[in-house]
Amino acid sequence: MSAEAVELPAWLREVDVALAANPQLLITGNLRDIVLVPIPPAPMPRMLSVVDALLHVLALAGHTRVVVADPVDGARAALDADGVAAKLVDAARGGTDSNLLDYLPGLLQGVVGSPQPCCLVIDGASRLSPSADFSDESLHRTLITAHKLMVTAKRVDVPGPHRTALYNTVIWLLDREGDLPHWLTGGELARVLSIPAPGLRQRLTLAGMLAGSLPEIPDRSTRPTEFDAIVARYAARTNGLTLHSIREINRLAIDRRIPAAEIDDAIRTFRVGIPDNPWQDSALRERIRQGPTLLTAKVKGQQAAIRKSIDILIRSALGLSGAQTTSSSARPQGVLFFAGPTGVGKTELAKSIAELVFGRDDAFIRFDMSEFSAEHAEARLIGAPPGYTGHNAGGELTNAIRQQPFQLALFDEVEKAHPRILDKFLQILEDGRLTDGTGSTVFFSETLLVFTSNLGVYRTDERGVRVPVVARGTPYREVEQTIRAAVGEHFTKEIGRPELLNRIGDNIVVFDFIDETTARELVDIFVENVCARVLSATGFSVEVGKLALDRLHRAAVEKLDFGGRGVGSTVESMLVNPLARALFEKQPGGDAVTVTGIEDTEEGWAVTLA
Repeated sequence: MSAEAVELPAWLREVDVALAANPQLLITGNLRDIVLVPIPPAPMPRMLSVVDALLHVLALAGHTRVVVADPVDGARAALDADGVAAKLVDAARGGTDSNLLDYLPGLLQGVVGSPQPCCLVIDGASRLSPSADFSDESLHRTLITAHKLMVTAKRVDVPGPHRTALYNTVIWLLDREGDLPHWLTGGELARVLSIPAPGLRQRLTLAGMLAGSLPEIPDRSTRPTEFDAIVARYAARTNGLTLHSIREINRLAIDRRIPAAEIDDAIRTFRVGIPDNPWQDSALRERIRQGPTLLTAKVKGQQAAIRKSIDILIRSALGLSGAQTTSSSARPQGVLFFAGPTGVGKTELAKSIAELVFGRDDAFIRFDMSEFSAEHAEARLIGAPPGYTGHNAGGELTNAIRQQPFQLALFDEVEKAHPRILDKFLQILEDGRLTDGTGSTVFFSETLLVFTSNLGVYRTDERGVRVPVVARGTPYREVEQTIRAAVGEHFTKEIGRPELLNRIGDNIVVFDFIDETTARELVDIFVENVCARVLSATGFSVEVGKLALDRLHRAAVEKLDFGGRGVGSTVESMLVNPLARALFEKQPGGDAVTVTGIEDTEEGWAVTLA
């Protein structure tokens, strides 16, 4: 793509317009990125810094005298056709090497009041003083000087075919607009503009400029279709990244000899910093093939939910998550929305999936969203904003994903979270990234997200009483339809977030109620766990006889409305507590005992040992 075919970025065109209308410009946003600037007759656009791009636009407008200042290097004459800019710097500095803030008020007066056209660019203006509240005396003097000069500024004649008079503009480069006081930034005289993240067209231009240096790139002249396809994928997959990052990805691909056709690997490695990708592990497919058997052994009575979950994992393992979109590689590897009655295995299935996919039982982070019902709780997830306590600490979610991107993030009872916090998931689900309180970007492109919810199982009637919407024994298809409808109703009408439901898509996995057969299986598992724990903790070998086991089965079936938790509670109250009481008086070690009976006495549950 030639330089003539590349337009000057919109924000630079806005700067050009503002030179005749605004004495001061405040520029925020993507300040540290590359700017693609067409400079004919060069065949390709130039890659310039923001400051150099500003110098180019100022020169096009007719300015031949520009001073650039920053807190580290001080002030310098960046454009100086006749030595006037250098004289203004020397006069303000007074022949000393003092701190920029000490002579910046004088420099402002010299530039703005110069009868010859001159501009001042203050780079790193957010870092002029260590104080963030404008209380520093030198900073305050600088700002009130800038304000007065802005109000009293007059245009000066500038040579050129189109312009006769422009302001001696002061341009501040700021991290955030709030880094300067509102009395300076407000009003019509100061223009605030933001440099956006690069769009697809800019990414396509840069990818086309860089792709020729990638290993094993098809020749552009003989195989243009293949070359253009790689460039298009390169640009699409780098959605959300800066042009500077794209240049670094190109260098990474060259250094690691990553072929052009596998540019996705270079992009992923740059994002998460880890070259090894568990999603491309040859053993993962085999683990997923065995998934139905492995997961069914841990989560009882949920064959339909397990089957759908496995289907979503298969899609992720094949790299087809979000394949219908051009920017799919940035999205999370998989999204699961587990909905259904309480205590039926939603959290347990999430934990089991984490171990199945990542091969580690610690590849799992859980958030109880009932703890995020207040709007301010957002700071726990992504970190406190600048100026608040704990700003530099980051958030629990963003820190965890930054440290280990290959893991499962579980958000329990998501419907209890504040809607403002749910909005954060929009960006994660769409772009696979989130910016924390420190301004750092965290990528979720390798993460598996799981949400759980009890929506649609109960409702509150007109008397405020919680009543079931679907009952145990209802056919699974009816349970699934009811719960799906309730999830849709909640997101679209109750909280007004249909876009979040759209991003979850068809990944809603509905769990069924626990039936009697499943309850008996859970009793057997829990009893086996109890016996193993007793043996390891006390040395007693415990066996539960048939009569006692049948009693547990009958009691568990009576509490099916509480799901697996109800079954566990039954085993704890009827077996664990009385067994512990019976063994407490015995000397530990080696004895074999059998629980022959379980009775409900006046003092509570009791076991008979033989």
